[in-house]
Formats: sequence, structure tokens, C-alpha cells
Amino acid sequence: MSEHKFLRILQGYAEGTPIQALAPTTHVSGKTIRATYATLRAHLPVAISTQPERFSGAGLVLSHHETPALFHAARRSPVFRRHRRRHAPRLKCPDEELEHVYEITVRLLCALDLREVSFHEDGSAVREIVLRLAEAVPRLHPRAPLQKLAALIPGAKPHAHPELRLYEDYRRYLLKNPLRTQGSLSPNPPPQFHSSVIRGSTDADFKFRQPALIDI
Repeated sequence: MSEHKFLRILQGYAEGTPIQALAPTTHVSGKTIRATYATLRAHLPVAISTQPERFSGAGLVLSHHETPALFHAARRSPVFRRHRRRHAPRLKCPDEELEHVYEITVRLLCALDLREVSFHEDGSAVREIVLRLAEAVPRLHPRAPLQKLAALIPGAKPHAHPELRLYEDYRRYLLKNPLRTQGSLSPNPPPQFHSSVIRGSTDADFKFRQPALIDI
């Protein structure tokens, strides 16, 4: 597809636009948009591990050893249930469910301005964010702005345009790391996630499936 159409789909993905609403405005089939959304969602961990300080420091926060508690809380939250009803009502595959859990967690982080949090000087600051988010996310009303979480995170402020942040940071990554139809992914592997995100168990780790790739 053309770069213009791809960027329009990327914008729709960042804004959480349902496929049926985006298709008439892009002149791209719903099937293609669905496949592109899935590719972007599956590749998001790679993009974040490549540039950990973007996406509101998602790579720094989500690499913490207590992050599975946050994923577990996000999956059980009303916010995630609403996201799933809108974007994946027929979702049954555990692999794809993990990708959606990861995506909604990144969206929560993008809604926060964490510039005043000293990630590098004090490792406990990251732990504090992870645990406070895990506690706060289930209490967030599904229709409330995600920025409401900022009131529960010490040093955090609400970010005015989280969807724009997701779009711009993903776009900057793709300018240097274009997705392709064939070949391997970026040499940076996706992070591992405890199976507790899906099954409530910590007996084993779970890896994201390798995403399908597309030309842009």
C-alpha cells in the first residue's frame, strides 16, 4: 500500500479507531486494515525494546521484574474488557490476547507524563510506578480518560495527547526500522512475559509469537 494509506492506518491504530469505522475513510479493505493492525500490535514489543525511553518510557517500565503484576491487572480491568469488545470480540487465541494486553498497557503509559520520574537515578521509582499502576488500573472507569491514572502515580502528570504520542513514537521507529513482507525481525527480540498474564500462574515464561510483516 502507499505510504499515505499506511500512515492513515497507523493513525487509526494509535487512536483506537475500530476497523469498520476506518475502512470507509482510507479506501482500504477491512481485511487489510485488520491485518495491519495485527502486525502493528504484534510488533509493538520490538519497537519498544528498540527505543525504551519512548512511549513514555514504556521500555524502562515494562522491563521491570514485577511487570507481570501490571499485565495481570490490566487484563482483568474494565478498560481492557471494553477494549476487547471494541477491537477483538472474537478473540480466543492466548497469543493474540497477550498482544492486546501489552497494547492496552502501553496505551496507559502513553497517557502519563513521567519526565519528572528519575528512572535511572532511583530504581525504586520504576517499581513504584508498576505497583501503583497495577493497583489503579482495575479501578479506572472504562470510559474515563486514561490520563486519570496520573493522579495515582507520584511524580506523574497527565499527557494531553496519548494517541498522538503513540502515533509519533511508532512512526519514528518505523522510519528507521520498516516492516517487511519477508525476512527476520529486528535483532532486538520481543520481551518475555510470565504466563500469569493469561493463566494466573508463574510456572513458565511466555513469548509473543513472531508477527507477520508488511511492506510500507
